[in-house]
Amino acid sequence: MQLAISILNRNGLDDTINCIESILQSDFLTFSVFLLDNGSKNNEYETLKEKYWDNDKITINKSDTNLWFTWWNNFNIEQILKKEKSDYVLLLNNDCIVEKYFLSKFVKWIERHRQKWIYWPIIKWPHWEIQAIGSYLNLRTGSSKRLKSIEWEYEEVDYVTGSCMAIPTELIEKIWWLDDKFFAYREETDFCLRAKKEGYKSYSLNVDWIIHKEESATKKVKPYYTYFMFRNRILFLKKHASLIQYLFSYFVLLWYLIIIFPKNFWFRNYKYALKGIRDSLWNIWWVFK
Repeated sequence: MQLAISILNRNGLDDTINCIESILQSDFLTFSVFLLDNGSKNNEYETLKEKYWDNDKITINKSDTNLWFTWWNNFNIEQILKKEKSDYVLLLNNDCIVEKYFLSKFVKWIERHRQKWIYWPIIKWPHWEIQAIGSYLNLRTGSSKRLKSIEWEYEEVDYVTGSCMAIPTELIEKIWWLDDKFFAYREETDFCLRAKKEGYKSYSLNVDWIIHKEESATKKVKPYYTYFMFRNRILFLKKHASLIQYLFSYFVLLWYLIIIFPKNFWFRNYKYALKGIRDSLWNIWWVFK
């Protein structure tokens, strides 16, 4: 099976190099890496280009501006569809470390079951505690419930996250790419639900050889994270929930803003939450200064 891996670098040179090096040390050989530098500073694109210029498994491209998660992954997916005959596209965060046997175990499981679904593994923190497995979705509230463990080889879930998400190429060609209206966050949830409507399921696999630091650029700057989580939650429900579910979700959102949010976040983040709600209603993106 041929696997194409899509990775973004955004001012995270050390993490990106560690991620790529872990892939290159893998015992799985039939893969290619499509890396996009997403408007990084300090000549990070040039550094990556110089380091990997002679490796025919790695294709490096550059964007002068920040295109966000959905845009750069769609760009990489487009390149993959043009240049590769891959069976699966693996969306992989640059702050992930792939253990030596992970890719081979992952691919063998997919090949053994012969079902072209969406797959993702158990994701662990650097100290090896479980970070995420998969999630179930409640469209009435817009909230998610994460799996805490997998008793068997696999578990069907409503959606998986984009930190390490394997998508069959035929599915991408069928339902198109990530919805770029989301920019970042909830786009993978949207993709999994669109896939489910076409008969493609999402599975969490009992394979746990991957480490995720989860220190993305948006989470380091909390206002960005707050803005997109509120904005995209409403956009997502507008797209997938029934009218009754959508209207009920506002009562849940109001409760969260009044009771929960003030206890955990300072005023500046509260302001960004309100901006996210406002922009979701108008279906626009507020440009950060």
